Amino acid sequence: MIRSFLSISRSTLSISLKNISQRNNSSILSVNVQTNSSLASAEEMAPNKRKTFVVGVGMTKFEKPGRGTHDDFPEMAKEATNKALADAGLTYDQIEQAAVGYCYGDSTCGQKALYGVGMTGIPIYNVNNNCSTGSTALILAKNLVEGGLADCVLALGFEKMQPGSLKNTFSDRANPMEDFVTLMAELQGFAPSPPAAQLFANAGREHMAKYEFLA
Repeated sequence: MIRSFLSISRSTLSISLKNISQRNNSSILSVNVQTNSSLASAEEMAPNKRKTFVVGVGMTKFEKPGRGTHDDFPEMAKEATNKALADAGLTYDQIEQAAVGYCYGDSTCGQKALYGVGMTGIPIYNVNNNCSTGSTALILAKNLVEGGLADCVLALGFEKMQPGSLKNTFSDRANPMEDFVTLMAELQGFAPSPPAAQLFANAGREHMAKYEFLA
């Protein structure tokens, strides 16, 4: 892993402005810039990391869509968020940013999920990373606090799934799981069953074989 970034830690800036001339009613400005840059490691660039803590949690019941007490995901999100705020002894206006994770939903469902909790103008990041979506939202919230970009961040995850097995939503574009399924079929074969279940099962089989676990 290359752990360095290009940063201008020492720079010399030279700018010369030439006469602005009018050609075809357009302005022409000539700017010459010279910089001296150096490579700095990520550790040198980053500020000291702050300790980060989970101070409140909230959760709803697992329910089948249309058979529970919630009409839609905004109601579920509101309940879980309010429980987390109560657990932490905080109010929503103390939240500075939010990372909201979901897979099955249109763009900016994160904003819709929190509208009913409060509209305070905070940045809301929508996260989609399949089965690691919730943990990705959590680590994003951690990084925001740890890096000093916020003092209090909400991580929220929700899902309103369709009946049946996991499947690709869009048939008119590339399937993001295609390469995984192709490789799995080459290594383990392909059974007449939902691909997502096979991916998990074969990952378990690979782990067992690698560490010599008994089946």
